Amino acid sequence: MLRFALVGSLMLFTACSGSSSGATMQDSPEATALPPIKVDLPPAPPNLGVSDVPEKLPNGDWTIYGLRRNKRKVCQMMAPGAKEPPADCMLNKDVKLSAYLLEVYQCPKCPKGQTCKLCDQPHFFMGDKPDTKKEKAMMVVDYLAPKQKPPALTVGKQYEVAGTFQINSPTGFGSSDGLIVFDSMTDDKGVPFMSPAKQLEEKALKGEQQEQALEAKRQAAMKKKH
Repeated sequence: MLRFALVGSLMLFTACSGSSSGATMQDSPEATALPPIKVDLPPAPPNLGVSDVPEKLPNGDWTIYGLRRNKRKVCQMMAPGAKEPPADCMLNKDVKLSAYLLEVYQCPKCPKGQTCKLCDQPHFFMGDKPDTKKEKAMMVVDYLAPKQKPPALTVGKQYEVAGTFQINSPTGFGSSDGLIVFDSMTDDKGVPFMSPAKQLEEKALKGEQQEQALEAKRQAAMKKKH
């Protein structure tokens, strides 16, 4: 009798368990498929710090980006034990730079009766684009002598500047990214403008050429006499 009761209870438990499991499967709502997620991706990968400015322009002029990249990738990649930078390093060499004029330094006026600090040496800032931020600009220094008439220039205009790519200038300017020690350019009036150092160099060269011409005349006169 006890055995019959245990068997009956077991059958009843199994039936109930099957019925409960079946009800759960039948009564649960069917899974609803979600619509596909639409992802809008840009047609090209984003520009992650890659400059759209070339190292050189079609006319062969350097850009600021190009000079700084040359310094970083060439000048600082010296072979172990090398005393001189690689031949294609542009540091301390004459270059031609084409860039936009961003700002020309103007000495602040000193109010009467006050003692102000001395003005900086004349310099100006250039960028690869007209909207380049000043902190990313390149300084062009040593372009103007005291009381010398400055060139006619327009902020936002692109100019070609000849000079020397250096870290420090003779007048005390310095930049770890490099600067241009000015040599020459052409201003808005189409007039060639030279630095004081370049003017002295040109005068010395002309004087040397004149001396050579005079010496040639003397030699020719001596030959005629003999």
